Formats: sequence, structure tokens, C-alpha cells
Amino acid sequence: MELSKIIQNKIFVEFLFIILPITLLFSVLISEIVVFILIAYFLYISNKKDKTSLFTDPIIIFFLFVWVYLIINYLINFDKDPSFLRPIFFFRFILLVVAINFFINNLKINLNRIFFYWLLLVIIICGDLFLQYYTKQNILGFEAIQYDAAIFRLGGFMNDELKISGIIFNFGLLVFSHTYFKEKNLKYKNFNYLFLILIIATIFITAERSSFVSSIVFFLFFVVFTNFKKTNLRFFLLSLFIMITFFGFFQKDLSSRMIFKTLESIKLFKVENNNHFLHKNNNFLNKNSHYFAHWSTAYQIYKDNKLFGVGIKNFRNFCDNDKYNENVFPGWHNRKCATHPHSFYFEIISETGIIGFIIIISFFIYSFYKFYKVFRVKKENFFLFNSFIILIYFIPFLPRGSFFTNWNAIIFWIIFGFLYSNYSRLIR
Repeated sequence: MELSKIIQNKIFVEFLFIILPITLLFSVLISEIVVFILIAYFLYISNKKDKTSLFTDPIIIFFLFVWVYLIINYLINFDKDPSFLRPIFFFRFILLVVAINFFINNLKINLNRIFFYWLLLVIIICGDLFLQYYTKQNILGFEAIQYDAAIFRLGGFMNDELKISGIIFNFGLLVFSHTYFKEKNLKYKNFNYLFLILIIATIFITAERSSFVSSIVFFLFFVVFTNFKKTNLRFFLLSLFIMITFFGFFQKDLSSRMIFKTLESIKLFKVENNNHFLHKNNNFLNKNSHYFAHWSTAYQIYKDNKLFGVGIKNFRNFCDNDKYNENVFPGWHNRKCATHPHSFYFEIISETGIIGFIIIISFFIYSFYKFYKVFRVKKENFFLFNSFIILIYFIPFLPRGSFFTNWNAIIFWIIFGFLYSNYSRLIR
């Protein structure tokens, strides 16, 4: 391929990567189009040898096996009328992971340029959310949504779609992991501390507890697995003091919801007389929480369809059944239904059954086993912290978006694609 053509290809692909998180802010359809263009462009510019080599890795072969099972699961559950498009077009995520690997390791796109623009985007999103937090409107005029007398939920550029913290968490922490461990200059490392604190503080003010817990877990991983030098340790501790002060003294009502009520909710065993958190039949999932209502319903659906579940995206069509009220807290009988169970585990096991659950979880266990083996030899921190972003998704009983829904899946598989490309680079 001519040098000028390679440069043109790189510029075009880098542009698509740069705009991808922006499209996620405003339109899932546009995001899907960008993903499709990336995949189509990979298939167009890669040669037969590249395609063959990229699809022979055991992780990708296992990934293909997951996809084949999803199609079989659809055929088995045909009479239950599950989604047909979800299992068929799940293949695009395999192609997306392979394409990201090709663009990074074969085409050699400029990751520094991509992460620089993602850094700017995350800072703009954070600034806009702080504006919305203090003025109750963002720069586009979208209003904060009142949660109770003292707390507002923030959607920022996504208006009333209260999931913008997912973009901050995933893209922000991927950028942080890259810039912190690739940059040797001390002043840039100090900037990265502030950037990490900005990410956590912004997720905090959105009042989205799941992403906040995830960001704190990532922060703890960072503290445990990072060797600080004396100079940057002082700056890190100063940044940490600023964050704790912000949480504890200036945002007391929000701190109560995000920290203390979260700690209350993760006490999984409470007696009936204590706020009636646990119902009298002592069923573990029968708790006074809408998430536990969804999880209990999903588990009961699984018990009725143990081997193969009810089919992808079919939880919504089965959850509104009175027979599942038995193990749902009485106050949530009429609100136990949703588009998905808000848990990867309960979604996978209720919609794909125990067989699908074993296959999908085994894929991730196998992948991380392979990643761990490489990390033990290479000791690359960016690879490690990219892994943490994905691992945090699998914290039990932490509410999550749908594993099979387009918006969540695009973000998840992009981050996984970067992780896989790191793995592929390190084993070469």
C-alpha cells in the first residue's frame, strides 16, 4: 500500500475514533453507523492474510463460539418470540474488537492524538455537568432532574438520559490509564491526578451511584497498584484531600445518598424490623429495593427456563407476570418489570439460561486468564488498568445497564477492544 494511502487511512480511522464518544452523547443510531463504518473500512483495507491471522487467536475463536450459541439460543426460544436481530448482529462486536486490534497494531493509528481529543471531550463534559449542577441547566439548556428536595440527577448533554457517567467512567479512565503510565514528565503526572479526581467528582455530582462505586473501586486499584515517588505522592495526597473535602463538607445531602445510603444498601443481610429491608420470608432477593425486585424476577424467570432462558431482550416480555410477585418485596410488585434486570449476571442467566451463562462467563474468565499470563511477563501498567475497567463491570450486585443493549454494548466492547489490542501487541 502506498505511503500516502496509508496516511489517509490512518487520518480517517483516527477521526472516526475521535468522534465515536461524541456520537454516544447524542444518538445511538449515529454511533452504530460509525461502528459499521469502522468495521467496513477494516474489511476493505485489510488483506486476506491480516484477516486470517486476526481471527485465529483463541480468544476470538471463543468469542465466535459465544455468538454461535446466541444464535442457537434464539432458535431454541423461537416460540417465546425473542429478539432476532440481537443475536445475529452481535457478530458486529466481534468484528469491532478485531478491527480495533487491526487499526492499533497493524495500521498503527496515533493513539496519543485520539486520547488527547477524548481527554478534551471528557473535560468539556465534566465542566458542563458542574455548570448544570450549580445552575440547574447545562450549556444546551437541558435541565437537571429533581430526585428529591435536595438532590438533582444530571444528564448533561444527554438531557433526561441519566447515563452520561458511563461515558465519563469508561472513556475518561481509559484516557487516564494511557496518559498516566505513558507519560514520564512529572508535571503531566500531576495533571493526571487532577484529571482522575475530576472524573470521580463529576460522577459524584451526577448522583449515579453505580458509576460512582465503580470509579471509587478503580481509584482503590490505582492506589494499591501504583508505586508513587515522593514528589508525586505529595501532589496525589493533596488532590485526594481536595476530593474528600468536596464530598464531605460542601455536598452533604449528595454525600448522604452517594456514600452513606450506598453503604447501607450493600449490607445484604438486614433484619425485618430494620426499615423492612428484608421481607419476612427471608428470601435473599426479597428486599425493599427496585434493583432487588428486578433481580428476583430475573432469577425466577431463570428457574422456569433453566437451560436456555427466555431469549435475548425477552426479560421485558416475561417480567410482568403476577406469579413472580411471590419473591418480590410487596411494595415493588407493580414495578418489578424493566427493559432489563440491571445486572449482567441476572440478565445473562434469565435470557440465555445456565448454558449461556456458563459459556459467556467462561469466555471472560478465559480471556482474563490469558491477559494475566501476559501481564505477569510484560508488567505493563496501561494493560493492567485497562483490564481493571472491564473487571469492574463484573462486581456482583452492582447495578448495570443491559449487556445486550446497543449503547452499553458499544462502550463495553470498545474498551474490551482496546484491552484485546494491548494483549495482542504484547504477545507479538
